[in-house]
Amino acid sequence: MHSLIKNNLLYSSLFVAGFALCSSCGNEAVKDNQTTLNYAIDTVYIDSKNEIIYLKRRLYTSDYSDFDGMFYNLNDGTNQVEQINLNNLALEKIIPFEQEGPNGTGFWTSDLKIASEQQLFLGGERSGIYNLSGKLLHRFDWYAVDKEKGGLLDEERVHYQMVNPNFQHQVFAVVVNDQTNSVSLRQLNSSKSFINIYDIDPNENYKTYTLGDLTNYNNWDPRVHIKSIQDHIIVSHEFANDFYVLYPVNDSLISISYQSSLFESKVKPTTEGDLINSFEDRKNALKSYQSQIVYGPFAFDKKNRHYVRLSGSIIYGDKEREEYLLPEIDSSTLYISIFDENFNHLLDQEIPELKRSGIPQYFIRAGELWMYLNFEDELAFVRIKF
Repeated sequence: MHSLIKNNLLYSSLFVAGFALCSSCGNEAVKDNQTTLNYAIDTVYIDSKNEIIYLKRRLYTSDYSDFDGMFYNLNDGTNQVEQINLNNLALEKIIPFEQEGPNGTGFWTSDLKIASEQQLFLGGERSGIYNLSGKLLHRFDWYAVDKEKGGLLDEERVHYQMVNPNFQHQVFAVVVNDQTNSVSLRQLNSSKSFINIYDIDPNENYKTYTLGDLTNYNNWDPRVHIKSIQDHIIVSHEFANDFYVLYPVNDSLISISYQSSLFESKVKPTTEGDLINSFEDRKNALKSYQSQIVYGPFAFDKKNRHYVRLSGSIIYGDKEREEYLLPEIDSSTLYISIFDENFNHLLDQEIPELKRSGIPQYFIRAGELWMYLNFEDELAFVRIKF
């Protein structure tokens, strides 16, 4: 499919904004000023060059690189990475990776992140940094660290992983403890064989919003977002707005929450139905949660020097979707939240033009928010230009 651009719209909205210095844990910003945000919306389509771009996981294992302007998407069925050029909106090349041998990724990969220029982090059965020729440059092994040095317990598992280009030979992860139904942030320094542990869920959001039997693996757990931005790591939750910022250079963790006049700060849990044994009751509970509010991860707009976070309320219809847990989206309300460089909460605003988007994968490029769109099984992006 050839690359196209269409649907160019311009909007102006009035927001209430606040400015307050965030300097301690548990800060909550106060809104006291006004500002106007102008934005345009369009849609761009990627030329696949007669290849089939992997959309089965809805770009869940993908990342955008500020270093080269490329978008990298993992096809975990073939163990290949698709490099997509966002300058000319076309597939650039497909990079194969080995599963076995000295450069092997293992047989499953759950994370793909930009490690630095011309380097990717692949995390899964084997975690490591690779160049764009598929050669392993550095291996991370969470299970090689002794327990007295912060090593993982038998009941713990690595859930999501992230690297930061500013910290060589270090990897960060959300780790789940299946015995206590809790999550924590870990920092593995492979050069020192030591793991630091940080509490990024003092409110027990993970346990509160897990659906099912908490005594075994018969449950559905909520997402915990982990993002690497500039010189810090941001961890946030799917059904509550509190988030946590780790500054590794000085081993500092801050917690932040905020209030919005447009949506709730957290989802009200449900106890209705048999959430342990009934698949349908769990689906209804999950639909109830997502109809209240769903929070996306943070992204940073280098051009405008602010953070962006999407959130939304999603209403599902009755038509089931193949390979999806929940039915087709009947309607959704999408919100955009803006924070300054000190994480002061400036504004929230509905984006009324997008009515059935849910919360897709998104990133920021050159002052524009790019949102994933599957258009008739072809890759496209909806762009919000600030």
